[in-house]
Amino acid sequence: MSAATPLLRCAVSYADTTHQIETRLIDDPYRAALYDIGGRFSFKAVMLGTTNKIDTIKIYAYLQGLEKDFPIHQATYMPPFSRSSEPFQLTPINHLYAGEYEREMQYQCTLAWVKA
Repeated sequence: MSAATPLLRCAVSYADTTHQIETRLIDDPYRAALYDIGGRFSFKAVMLGTTNKIDTIKIYAYLQGLEKDFPIHQATYMPPFSRSSEPFQLTPINHLYAGEYEREMQYQCTLAWVKA
């Protein structure tokens, strides 16, 4: 039987579309995927640690520009974290506004320990 590992699930919404983003433990934050959200925003969730231990969770949001993305949000979550198999709400619903027309992106993340 394999051990349970943490799974971070984030629902990221923009312009009536919701993206379900799943993040697992990694040991190098630069390997974390950056997701395009509607061609306006980018979203990255980083969960650093080892198999049985989360060291930190960081969530980043960027406004996409013509030549580069601009950081608009960064949140850090530190241990202790619940080790429940039932998802628990890690973040509130965050409303982020950016750009010339104050576009809105929302996200909310849950954390659960699931069988690998």
